[in-house]
Amino acid sequence: MIFRIFFEKTVTYMAIKKREFPETLIIRPPSEYRSLLVRLTRGCKWNRCRFCGLYPHLGEPNFSKRTVPEVKHDIDLLKQRHPKAETVFFGDADPLQIGADAFIEIAQYLRKVLPVKRLTSYARVSTLWKLKKDAIRHLARAGLDRVHIGLESGDAKTLNFHHKGQSPKMVQETTGWLKEAGIEVSFYVLLGLGGKDHWQRHILATATLINKTEPHFVRLRRLWLYRSDTVFSGAECPLFKEIRAGDFKPQTPEGSVLELKLLLEKLDSHLATFVVCDHQNNYVHVSGRVRDDKDDMLATIDEFLALPEKERAAHYQAVGSRI
Repeated sequence: MIFRIFFEKTVTYMAIKKREFPETLIIRPPSEYRSLLVRLTRGCKWNRCRFCGLYPHLGEPNFSKRTVPEVKHDIDLLKQRHPKAETVFFGDADPLQIGADAFIEIAQYLRKVLPVKRLTSYARVSTLWKLKKDAIRHLARAGLDRVHIGLESGDAKTLNFHHKGQSPKMVQETTGWLKEAGIEVSFYVLLGLGGKDHWQRHILATATLINKTEPHFVRLRRLWLYRSDTVFSGAECPLFKEIRAGDFKPQTPEGSVLELKLLLEKLDSHLATFVVCDHQNNYVHVSGRVRDDKDDMLATIDEFLALPEKERAAHYQAVGSRI
């Protein structure tokens, strides 16, 4: 028995030592383009959202956890290449699924070997909500500075339809815990998630939840309805099943711009939240702090909407859809 344990540990150690390159992430936030990318988990454990399905589409159909020694070895490899790195991002979709203790051990090791000024991670609301306040406080003490959360919508009906696995109440509670612990909160909001029929409900509830939680960042995306015949080999967006059945009517390009306008209009003018359209698939790009730049952002949208219809249509066609 002792020999078997020793043998297994030796084989694992040798496998780790043979690897010369760190594993790479499938997806990262645009804002982390300069960060070192450290993979704690592979794929998405939840993988039920109707609007998503991206990890299987991009070649990672199954979820798995990496071991702490594997991740530490990747950090050592990254340190050799980038010894002065100051920002690091943990992935894949929900790296806290590796376990809070393992996450903390990795974060502490990272900060021990690199001069990191900001450590950021993806995190699902449901995972954070299960961890509760004390565990989140321990994550902050271990060096986690910011989390990127897929809010998607503040509307409970929209979230339920898309099988998101979270509620506005859960979002509000976990955001409070994160901010109390000193961890920055970055929300992602999906324009178009309510479709043509329910877009106002989706946007109004989202604005209400943002006003209640006051996240540090709100990053805007447009719903991407990808096909199986794209440059990637995976299946099409799961939402197409509901579209074909007539249960979801996709938002128009102009409608998504109107969603952006309505969202900004309904955000409280005192918010210190930084709003940004930091993805290529947005039709109109605005950015700024709500309390300082709300009027300017709305003016940019109105200027675009005042363009001739043919010019706007040509712009929508040129932007297209992309990940």
